Amino acid sequence: MLKIFTILAMTFTFSAWALPTPEELLIEANSLDWNDAVTTTIKINAPVSVVWKYASDSTKANDWSIYFDHISPLPGIPDGKIGALRRCFRNKDETGPYWDEVTTESVPETRRQITTYGLKNFPMNFLSDGQYVFVRQLYKAIDDKTTEMTFQARTSPSRTWMGRLAFWFSKGETSRIFLANLENIKANIEGTPRPHPWEAD
Repeated sequence: MLKIFTILAMTFTFSAWALPTPEELLIEANSLDWNDAVTTTIKINAPVSVVWKYASDSTKANDWSIYFDHISPLPGIPDGKIGALRRCFRNKDETGPYWDEVTTESVPETRRQITTYGLKNFPMNFLSDGQYVFVRQLYKAIDDKTTEMTFQARTSPSRTWMGRLAFWFSKGETSRIFLANLENIKANIEGTPRPHPWEAD
């Protein structure tokens, strides 16, 4: 069930449809009620500057993600900047499922927003062509040695009803993955053993 719900949550691909610009995506995302988002938060024993720097480095993803093996920045705008593209690969050899992401907002040590889109090689991609999901990383300094980090995800209401339904069914699994990833990030930053390994199909 784990992989079924994760796949359903992200069944969206390109065809004749084109992704809106980063500016348009940001406007849409900021117009939404984020109280409906999947939201998971953790406290990390490190300054917000350290947490931000670690999570901003796409090459670190292999250290903390339980779902994708690695992230590769794509040519063009530098990684982490607005409009930057990167590709998330499920497997180490880059076969099988992957999806793309574009950065639409970056407020250092405060907030980063990414739009995830264009999944390939997933079962049932055809169910919700042209879907995308908004993902936020929120950073809050509790004090000079403690940071609250939050992952949020919310689908676009302007997309197809099948994509919205799939996202709704996947909320519990998305929350589980977010928590495991955040706990891995916390462990890596704090220098403790990684609690959650990468999960094969």
